[in-house]
Amino acid sequence: MDIKDKETKIINFIEEFGCAKIKHLETLFEIDKTTLKNILRNNFINRKDDVIVIRNRRIDKKIIAAFDVLCEYKGRYKTFYKNIEPVFISFLTKKDEMYDIIVSEKNDEEGIIKLLKNTPNWKADKLIILFEDTNMFDKIECNKPYLYCIYPDIKII
Repeated sequence: MDIKDKETKIINFIEEFGCAKIKHLETLFEIDKTTLKNILRNNFINRKDDVIVIRNRRIDKKIIAAFDVLCEYKGRYKTFYKNIEPVFISFLTKKDEMYDIIVSEKNDEEGIIKLLKNTPNWKADKLIILFEDTNMFDKIECNKPYLYCIYPDIKII
């Protein structure tokens, strides 16, 4: 893939997801500093500290947390895509297992707990659930295997 194609792919990625940390782009696309500078020259892309943001969008801490998790699976997945909230990212592993990354803020926790309990037929094989603290850990009832994490500093519980 030539450099312009790679830059276009990364710009499209940022447009689709809205924001990503520079370290996410480095992990997911193996970009170098020159490519990053070229992308930042695009009038639609802004840099806020270590986060790249499209246009006037705000930094979405939930998508950032989902990318933190996805980057931990680098090398183990075939493909990933944006999904509908509360599932922010879904990815397919090289073992053909589908994972959904679910991210909740404090005010959404009870709704996520109900969703997990009342959705018997998740399309995903496994779930990665991110809450802001451990308060909901004992309240989860789900028929799918799941990994409970807290964010913004990702920790597996």
